[in-house]
Amino acid sequence: MSKKLRKIKTKKNKSIKIALIIIILLAIGVGCYFGYGYYKSLHTKKKITVKVLDSIEEYGYSIKDRDSELFKKEYEELKKILNEKVIDEKKYSEQVAKMFVIDLYTINSKVNKYDVGGRDYFYNTKVDMFDSKVMDTLYSNVQDDTYGDRKQELPVVKSIELKSTSEDSYIFIDNVIVDDVTGVKSCVEGYTISKNDNTKCVKEVDKVYVINLEWDYDKDMGYDNKGSVVVAKEDGKRWSVVEYKPKLDAFK
Repeated sequence: MSKKLRKIKTKKNKSIKIALIIIILLAIGVGCYFGYGYYKSLHTKKKITVKVLDSIEEYGYSIKDRDSELFKKEYEELKKILNEKVIDEKKYSEQVAKMFVIDLYTINSKVNKYDVGGRDYFYNTKVDMFDSKVMDTLYSNVQDDTYGDRKQELPVVKSIELKSTSEDSYIFIDNVIVDDVTGVKSCVEGYTISKNDNTKCVKEVDKVYVINLEWDYDKDMGYDNKGSVVVAKEDGKRWSVVEYKPKLDAFK
């Protein structure tokens, strides 16, 4: 009797082991199938290629195929201004301010949060700080669109209006450079150590343009729709944004 029970148990154990092996093999097979499908989908997706349609190399501006129709239109206006024999600095500054705002807030055309709009129109020595601020705030939740499959709804500026332009002076501020060996403090060329704060270097310019703008979107999603832009001259002929605040008359 005991031998018979042992045989039955042995057969039962074998059946359980076989069933477990089959289940494990099926699980591995299903895992491999879906894993391969995911791997294949990643490697068959085509990355978006952003094409430069035109550039003004002398000033560092360009237009891309992903840019909005409004931005492309304003770019052509900028080219006209810069092709004049005598460039109207006020008109040039106003156009820079408009294009800066359009590019910054037309977030739908950006590939990801690192594709910061408006940076081509920002002052060269301040652009890294501007990039960091935008990525940490305005662009912080922008989803990646490397493969063109983003579903996120993002703003597109459809029109922009110049409200006012005024001239003013402006003070640039930078950190003091301290020599590690001698401890001597200095500033980059054109700056002097501030009389009020010896850890800062300052440079005052007599003329900047303070430009007030208002704009509308294809769809109101709660983004800023007005602001003040300060545009200053750099590198002898290029005018660039040095400061921006989403409030009219912010610099008065």
